[in-house]
This record gives sequence, C-alpha cells and structure tokens, in this order.
Amino acid sequence: MSHAGESSIDARVRAVEQEYARRQTRLFVRFALIEGALLLLGAVLVFGFEVVDPDIGVWFLLGVALVGGFLLSMLLVRHVQARQTARARARGDNPLF
Repeated sequence: MSHAGESSIDARVRAVEQEYARRQTRLFVRFALIEGALLLLGAVLVFGFEVVDPDIGVWFLLGVALVGGFLLSMLLVRHVQARQTARARARGDNPLF
C-alpha cells in the first residue's frame, strides 16, 4: 500500500513499523493479562485465604510487581532493538558499519 511519490524503501520501512507496532501491542496485552492474573491470584491467596500473613504478603505482592516491571523493561528494550535492526534492513543499511 504505497502512496504516490513514495519509494519502495519507504513502503518497506512503513510495513516494518506497522508490524512492530502490532507486536508491541500484543506484548503489552499479553504481559498485562499475565501480570494481572498473577497479582490477582497473589492478592486472593494473601488477603482472601490468608495463606500468608497479610503484613508479609504485601511484600510478596510488591516483589511480584517489581519483577514484572523489570521483565517488561527488558522485553521492551529487546523489542526496540529488534525494531531498529528491522528498520535498518528495510532501508538497506549494512548493520556491520
């Protein structure tokens, strides 16, 4: 779907950007569903069934949230690096120089 006056390089770069935007959206949705389910399960176990003392359970929930935040940051860094590499390849740049 190229526009008038657009080169094939611009069309390839646009296609790469659209693909990586879809991938990033899927990443966020999957991560939110998994992280939300883990936090909900943890909250139910800590506060609902009182498997662990709630004073200590809050720290477990905080730990899950911190690990999740770190994991999301690492996944986003990898995603951005892959997108930059794909854009460079779509433009025909040599990644070695």
